Amino acid sequence: MQKLKILVVDDVEENRKLVQASLKDYDIDLIMAQNGQEALDKLKNIKVDLILMDLRMPVMNGYEAANIIKK
Repeated sequence: MQKLKILVVDDVEENRKLVQASLKDYDIDLIMAQNGQEALDKLKNIKVDLILMDLRMPVMNGYEAANIIKK
């Protein structure tokens, strides 16, 4: 069985670290991104099982990124 892959998208480093700390005891690959555009760039090369995304971020917000991902 493959490891679960979760993309965590948040412009606040402390929030990304909080998710990482909360899930450290589980066998999960966490991929981090700082904004929606970075998330889209990562999704071109990586298939993930779950995306945890902030909605308000610079460069590209979570609303825009989610709409693009849905398409």
